[in-house]
Amino acid sequence: MSNKKKRNKTYTGPDAKVSQTPAVHKYTAVERSKLSEWYQPRKTIIKRIAVYGGGGLVVIVLLFEAIRSLF
Repeated sequence: MSNKKKRNKTYTGPDAKVSQTPAVHKYTAVERSKLSEWYQPRKTIIKRIAVYGGGGLVVIVLLFEAIRSLF
């Protein structure tokens, strides 16, 4: 029998095992209408179009008013 002392020092270095706690992902199921089902994946695209479209509309109105005030 071996009475060798066990190693209790943590290993460090590039090839040391990383002991992280596992990530827990929680998902919930939501019952949506057909419109909501269609809107959900397209939400960011629709919002971006609305913001840029609104900004473009403001620029067009300002240009129109500036040109109209010249005449």
